[in-house]
Amino acid sequence: MTTRCVVLPRGINVGRRNRVPMADLRPKLAEAGYADPVTILQSGNIIVTAEVTADQPDQPGRPSTAAVAVSVQQLLADEFDVHVPCAARAAAEIEAILERNPLGHVADDGSRYLVNFLSEEPSPDAVRELVDADHSPEVVHIEGTEAYVWAPDGIKALRLSYSHLERHLDVTATARNWNTLERIAAKL
Repeated sequence: MTTRCVVLPRGINVGRRNRVPMADLRPKLAEAGYADPVTILQSGNIIVTAEVTADQPDQPGRPSTAAVAVSVQQLLADEFDVHVPCAARAAAEIEAILERNPLGHVADDGSRYLVNFLSEEPSPDAVRELVDADHSPEVVHIEGTEAYVWAPDGIKALRLSYSHLERHLDVTATARNWNTLERIAAKL
């Protein structure tokens, strides 16, 4: 089944490492068989049309974009010598995340409201332990393969970073702030 997908590489074009020119990336994505490649901002947010597996094994009706994430991760390594994890979600999943907005009642600044995209659903025990801990003033909410974090003191002071979530949930993660997700959704 053909689906519009959002691919989210971690740490592209941040600082001096992992430099990928977006103007060079788009044609490489097209050569790899992805239709209508679009990049958003310089941080490597990618939208492509791709063939995906009809269902995730544990979630019927939800398209599996895992192969797209792996393929783009390999493309970045092969073409640009950039070795970073990638997450991918179907366009409908990004739209659903924005509609759900589980921390919208406390998050009032999109630059301080993060969605962490997890490589897999963490164990319920790990989620419960993380959510029950006191992270004040930060707030965390985990649904499936997304961890929502409200950081009222700003991202530089963030304790619930993607690396913290990775250690406690035993997953790989990459984060985007709410403003960026809204920009991505506008291009879908």
